[in-house]
Amino acid sequence: MEPVLGQVARTAARRTVLAAVRRELQLVAGVVGPESAERLLSARLDRRLTRQRLSQAPITDPVGWLIGRALPRLSSCYDARCDEGIRLDTGARCSACEALIADRRALRHSVAVRLFRNQLLPEREYGRTERFEEALRREFASQQAHAAVLRRRATDERNARQAAVAARRAEAEAVAAVRKEAPCLDCGRQTAADVCGICSSWRAVEAAASEAGDVTRAVGTGDRDPTVLARVAERAAADVRAEAELAASRGRAEGAAEETASCMAKLAAELTAWERRSAALDALALEARADAEAVAAFEAELRRAHLHPSADDAQRAARAAAEAARLRTAEHLIAVALAEGRARRRGAPQQDEADPYRVGAARVRAEIHRAKAKVA
Repeated sequence: MEPVLGQVARTAARRTVLAAVRRELQLVAGVVGPESAERLLSARLDRRLTRQRLSQAPITDPVGWLIGRALPRLSSCYDARCDEGIRLDTGARCSACEALIADRRALRHSVAVRLFRNQLLPEREYGRTERFEEALRREFASQQAHAAVLRRRATDERNARQAAVAARRAEAEAVAAVRKEAPCLDCGRQTAADVCGICSSWRAVEAAASEAGDVTRAVGTGDRDPTVLARVAERAAADVRAEAELAASRGRAEGAAEETASCMAKLAAELTAWERRSAALDALALEARADAEAVAAFEAELRRAHLHPSADDAQRAARAAAEAARLRTAEHLIAVALAEGRARRRGAPQQDEADPYRVGAARVRAEIHRAKAKVA
């Protein structure tokens, strides 16, 4: 580039050229990395300067030649890594350019075949007559027009989607604005949502109380009368509500706002419900159902003793599997109790169906016993 840049006398013009060099250097660095960008850009300039010298055409406008022809990436394809049909990163031929060339060849071939079939062009004049070139231009223009139609259609569809999204957003904003103006569904206070923060906290208290009653009902379900279980569950829920009321009263006595007091009630209720759930898990893990699953898991792991380094390792793995099965059973029973409680509060009809977990566990145990019988 130095021989051409030396022809640039004005300082402002030289600054313009150097700014273009830095800009193109950044583009090349974004493709191949900064360590190779300078070398590749220098090779591009040398290649184009050599080509210009071979053409014996003088460079009358050095600034325009450098900015417009020597520096920019020249490629007819869409790949930013391509420069005149050569990949900047690998030095191999650009597959995108080869695809475009193949498309052009296919276009010329299809036009020639159509002219041959219509007997409008002798085979020996393929690619040499004005008739062929004119037919090729018409076919290319037709394809470009079709592509323009597809682009316009895609643009219209994109604009329609954007308009639909904007309409839905505006509708959602209108609904939100209406909700901001509407009072709380529980207490009637002005709020920015359907339920104010105070009522939302007390709803959470009631949910925690219901959960505490459900998990308490789950303990010993098979050994107690339903009426007794209902009383026990209601007592557990009442304990949670009492803890929440106590926490709220303590907050009000300390000068807390009502929203803060209700939040304290919510936290106290959730903590009490969590303690009830933990106690229920411990109790359910000791029940017969959990014992059966633990024994099955222990025996199943012992049958894999050959996969462990020693008998002690196999025993430890079997005990760990048994404890995991015991905990999974307790958690499943808790989940079943919570689902039944939600259904009960919704008034959903209770279906007299077998517990799917028990059915699956029984099926697995049956398969194990059947396998033992075959071995024996």
